[in-house]
Amino acid sequence: MNTADRTKHATESTNDAEIWIRYGDEMMHKGELPKAMEYYDQALASSSVHTLASAWHSKANALDSVGRHDEAIACYDNALKCDPQNAECWFNKGLTLKKVGKEDEGLACINQGVLIAMGR
Repeated sequence: MNTADRTKHATESTNDAEIWIRYGDEMMHKGELPKAMEYYDQALASSSVHTLASAWHSKANALDSVGRHDEAIACYDNALKCDPQNAECWFNKGLTLKKVGKEDEGLACINQGVLIAMGR
């Protein structure tokens, strides 16, 4: 199924944010950031807190991967507002903070992620 068919299918059959996130991830893997951002924004139109957290996290990872670190950090913050127990999101935010020279804040986020992952 090509991208146009997928978009039509997702639009016609459901507002399932997870589909949009997967399409966004696929576009990121192909190096098509603008299209990926469109799909992530479609996912963010969801009302489910879980899918919102996942969409923000995916969008943050995509932005970070192309060097848009400040925007990525804002997206990680939005994801963590939806799901403050997401260890991977804390970890990724910490890595991005370190990239912009915020070593202490980055380390604190990474540590938070590790603590959550360990069940503490």
